[in-house]
Amino acid sequence: MKEGDWLGEGFLKHAASVMEDEKEQQIEEPEAESESQIESEDEHEEEHETKGVVLQNEIMNPGEVSVLLPVQYCDNLLVSEKPKKHILSKKVIKGTYGVDITKNYWALQTALPGAVIRTACLKTYTFNTEIMFEYDTDVLLRILNNEKKYLVTDRAEYYYFDPKENQVLYHIPAHYSQWYEESAEKYLLPLLRDSEDSLFIQNYAVYYVLNRFLCNLDNRNKKQLLGKKFDKYLEVVKEIFGFVDDYYLTNQDLHKYLSKNPQILCMFLRIKYGIDNVKYEYRQEIDPETEEKDLVMYFNGNRISSVNSHYFSIGMMNYVDGKVWLDGSLISIFAQGGIDFYAEFNGKMIKVEDTDSYSLTKYFGVPAYRRITYHLELPLNPNKKNQAVRFYAKDKNDKYQLRITFSDHWAKLSKIPRYSYWHFNKYLCHHAENSIVFKKANIVNVLKREIQFQLNLLKINSKYSRHALALRWLYWITRPYFKKKKIWLMLDKLYKGGDSCEYLYRYSAKLEDGVTRYYVIDKKTPDYKKLKKDGYKPLATNSLMHQLAFLNADLVLITNSHLFPFNGFRKEKSKYFRGLCNFSSMCLQHGLSVQKCAMAQRRIIDNTTGYFLASKYEYENLSKHAYGYQNFDVLKLTGIGRYDGLISNDQKQILLSPTWRMYNALPVTTSEGDQRGYNPEFKNSTYYQVYNNLINHKRLIDCAKKTGYKIKFLLHPILSSQADDFTPNEEVEVIPSVGDLSYEKILTESSLMVTDYSGVQFDFAYMRKPIVYFHPEELPPHYEDGIFFYDTMGFGEICTKTEQLVDLLCEYMQNNCVMKEKYVKRADDFFVYKDYNNCKRIYKEIMKSQKQIDIDKMRK
Repeated sequence: MKEGDWLGEGFLKHAASVMEDEKEQQIEEPEAESESQIESEDEHEEEHETKGVVLQNEIMNPGEVSVLLPVQYCDNLLVSEKPKKHILSKKVIKGTYGVDITKNYWALQTALPGAVIRTACLKTYTFNTEIMFEYDTDVLLRILNNEKKYLVTDRAEYYYFDPKENQVLYHIPAHYSQWYEESAEKYLLPLLRDSEDSLFIQNYAVYYVLNRFLCNLDNRNKKQLLGKKFDKYLEVVKEIFGFVDDYYLTNQDLHKYLSKNPQILCMFLRIKYGIDNVKYEYRQEIDPETEEKDLVMYFNGNRISSVNSHYFSIGMMNYVDGKVWLDGSLISIFAQGGIDFYAEFNGKMIKVEDTDSYSLTKYFGVPAYRRITYHLELPLNPNKKNQAVRFYAKDKNDKYQLRITFSDHWAKLSKIPRYSYWHFNKYLCHHAENSIVFKKANIVNVLKREIQFQLNLLKINSKYSRHALALRWLYWITRPYFKKKKIWLMLDKLYKGGDSCEYLYRYSAKLEDGVTRYYVIDKKTPDYKKLKKDGYKPLATNSLMHQLAFLNADLVLITNSHLFPFNGFRKEKSKYFRGLCNFSSMCLQHGLSVQKCAMAQRRIIDNTTGYFLASKYEYENLSKHAYGYQNFDVLKLTGIGRYDGLISNDQKQILLSPTWRMYNALPVTTSEGDQRGYNPEFKNSTYYQVYNNLINHKRLIDCAKKTGYKIKFLLHPILSSQADDFTPNEEVEVIPSVGDLSYEKILTESSLMVTDYSGVQFDFAYMRKPIVYFHPEELPPHYEDGIFFYDTMGFGEICTKTEQLVDLLCEYMQNNCVMKEKYVKRADDFFVYKDYNNCKRIYKEIMKSQKQIDIDKMRK
């Protein structure tokens, strides 16, 4: 190929001919957001209605441009079943035409692979070898910023496997510190300095920072920037934002690939200017579309948000003893504007008070902002035909009626599909005209609403709506069979039994108390077969009976959080069935709740009405405002169900049982109850290196041989797919926590446990067997301290170095692995009970709750 020719000359000629054919045609513009996209029901993603930015595409002579970009697709089954178009391609590439970045500064492209670049142009740029990850994007952006124009075509497609920067659950570089610190200092800041007046690069800088924050949102935190390293990184981000005009920082053009969440925009402004320097202006305006009054929030003339663009978010609705309970959250950014929120019900204005429950959003493990949380109890008047509740934001002069969103599974209603309703007790509830309406239920209005709902499902005609239609028909056909039954649905991990729910199921299954119990587990598991062999009738997960039992349940008893996804009802499915569900949950616990775990264990996550505890310290921890259990009779000191099986049967074995790290496991791709897939990057993690070195430590192995101890390395269920990664060793058995493994057997037969933060430490301490904590300096803690402090309350010594740990283990093995008196006293203080009657106490508490359920469901 001659110098100056394109890389891919034949392809260019084809593109040029296509351009000539389309010269007289109207180029298709990017699709506008649909109503359902704008009206998000996710409480972290409240959206503005977008005005959009129109692409000013041009017909260009191929000789004018040096870069041709095709449509990019991620072809990775982990990300999606079908190839997924990259968001930057989706925004820009819809036809064959030229793009001028001086007119379309927002038309970002970041992928050099797949680009066709004129040879003479490419030769003038060199890769920066100091950049570990974005050396290719650096070259492309510099070319585009200098050339000002590029050509696009959707007649060509480029498929890539490694998820890009915006695919935040799967982007591999996010697990490396260089993607943050070195990338900013050696790549982005030099690019900004060299392109100080480029709106194109400014827009990219916001996209660049946003993706790094989203990769470390809440439990996605990769823990690459801790303590002072994060403080330093924030200073770098502040410097980056110093190059960006506030117009682009606050996404005034409402681009899809940038955040429209005003909480994020406010966070970016605080980083740029400092908390004390960010003051908002509030103006009352008339919404041009609705012609209603609106309170609009500005910063330096840039619109941040408005009251009318937000929702009163309903996260949970319940009916309890004549009252409807509402729980949810509200955006808090209008605090400076003196806004309060109110509910209007039966002629009364009820102020919405902040309950201070956990509602933080964290980035890099650091709180960034929180939402207002509330709990309302509305007493229904049995003599009124219709009752309605509306919601308002009020300042000292005016009130603004808020739209309503149903943000979670437990909200009972949804706005899409239409005509959703909740039938409970004597009432029918639905959403109408920004109100929640309660009316007396009868056969006619329930049937009418169901027909309307099902007709709307026919119009939707998606795989979820078709499934929902069939299942709802089956629900109504079988309803006479299920209606009078008192159903308890019980489950641990779907791929693994042996936890507290199975113990309670076995204890109570043969009691004659009028309760129908279903224990749900995967039919392929050894635990399912064992239950069948023992004469029980476990329920196969995802079976029709499982789905019907779920919809008809009185109680769902669980050991892990996020109940709906565990039962196969993710949000895209649950919205078709929420109004049929009249159950709450009770937590029998997988681990103990002594750390800061409000993100997963607060009351509204799973509509928790019973929480069974082993320790007064758990009670103290969960009684804090963050969990939302205050003033509710939920926390019960009963003991833990699976502790009934913890009778020591020492077989001289050392058990290594560390917990997992979120950032070492693949994200959930199917159901919360399914085993995670294999992570090919796991062997590159510090976690792997620390524990692989430990299980192959020569002195530890020699001592175990000499004293007659076996060593077993028990992998956490979420990391069990990685078992084959560890270096084989004849003296150490690496055991996945899946399959036919019995927790009870391995715990009762072990003489000593080594763990870091795993909840099974409490199982071991319950038997008063010695524990050693291994908190390697190289690994950040897995949990935040809550009420349990390892140095003063732990059941054994703490080691931070491998050699220190090996010394201590050898000492224990040489002295028959006896728990020291100091730690026996700590265990005696920690546990309320040390008998084997935990399931009996739990069962009695559940039966007390069943009485109120029977009243609310009008059973005689």
